[in-house]
Amino acid sequence: MSFLKQFKSQTNILNLPNCLTILRILLIPFLALLLDSDTEQLPFQLDTMFRFSPGRLAAFVVIVAGVTDLLDGYYARKWEIESLLGKFLDPVADKLFLLVSLIMLMKLGRVDAWLVIVLLSREFLITALRAVAAGEGLVIAAGQSGKVKLTFQMIGLGFLMWYGTAFGLPAVKVGTWILYIALFTSLLSGYHYLRDFLIARKNK
Repeated sequence: MSFLKQFKSQTNILNLPNCLTILRILLIPFLALLLDSDTEQLPFQLDTMFRFSPGRLAAFVVIVAGVTDLLDGYYARKWEIESLLGKFLDPVADKLFLLVSLIMLMKLGRVDAWLVIVLLSREFLITALRAVAAGEGLVIAAGQSGKVKLTFQMIGLGFLMWYGTAFGLPAVKVGTWILYIALFTSLLSGYHYLRDFLIARKNK
C-alpha cells in the first residue's frame, strides 16, 4: 500500500484525520508552557499589535489547532474513513485543549473562575451523558450548536492569549465577551443533547 493510500485508509490507525487529531493533542503541552511564560505584559496604552509575547505565540497555536480540527473532520468525511479511534480522540483533544487553556488563563487572571467552572462542568456532564447513551445503544448526532460553541471557544481563547491590543481593541475584553457567547451556545448545545437523549430513550 502506497504512503498516500495509507493516509486515506480506514484500517490504518495513523491515517491523516487521526494524525491531525494526535497533532492537536501534542500541541497542548507546548501551549501550556507558552502560557506559563506569559507573565510580563505592557499596559494597554503602551502595547502594539505585533509585539511578541509567549501568549501571542500561544494564540497562533490555537489557530493551528482550530485548522487541524476542521481538516480532520473534513477528510474523514470526504474519504469515508471515520474510525472509532478518531471518534474517541477528537472530542478528547477538544476537551483537553479547552481544559488546559482555561486553567492557564485563569492562573494569569484573564478569565473568571466561575466561567471556567461552568464551561468545564458542561463538557464533563455531556461526556458522561454520551457514555450513558452509548451504553444504551443510542446514537445521537452532534448538533450544529455544538460546532458553533467550539468555534466561539477557540476564538475567545485566542483573544485572551493575545492579551494586549488587537486591531485597536483590548483583546482580553473582546475574548471575554466572545467566551460569554461561547458559554451561551455551550449551554444551548448541552440542552439540545439532553433533549435528544431523553427523546431517543423514550422512543427506544
